[in-house]
Amino acid sequence: MGATYCRIVMVALVVVACAKADDSDDEKKELAKQMLRSMTEECMKQEGASEDDVEAMLEDKTPETKVQKCFLSCCQQQFNISDGKKFNKEGFLELCGMMFKEDDEKMKIAEEVGEECSTVENEDRCQLSVDIKKCVETGLEKRGVKM
Repeated sequence: MGATYCRIVMVALVVVACAKADDSDDEKKELAKQMLRSMTEECMKQEGASEDDVEAMLEDKTPETKVQKCFLSCCQQQFNISDGKKFNKEGFLELCGMMFKEDDEKMKIAEEVGEECSTVENEDRCQLSVDIKKCVETGLEKRGVKM
């Protein structure tokens, strides 16, 4: 259950937060932040990310520095959202499926967004992370869903 739950958390915080905010979502977000901090230690070391870089990701800020972009890329690769060269639609949908398996409406949105983002590619894995984030955000916004 640990790895599955961690993947769900990653999707919720980094890729897709399709649930509308309410008190229970705030509690889930706080728990997810705590778990995500421990999960990202390897990527922090690998990319030289600081606590501020981790906090920026947890707050869903668009990465600005090379370190932040590479840190996000490492996390996306760790959770099979990217292979470092392109968006992984199947990995994205698998994670969304774990999170929203009983919510057909959210899964439909995830499938539509996944299809739209399936062409996102970039040889620069760090910039790819931003391209993926922007594509997912744009896809959700078009459907009236806020990150």
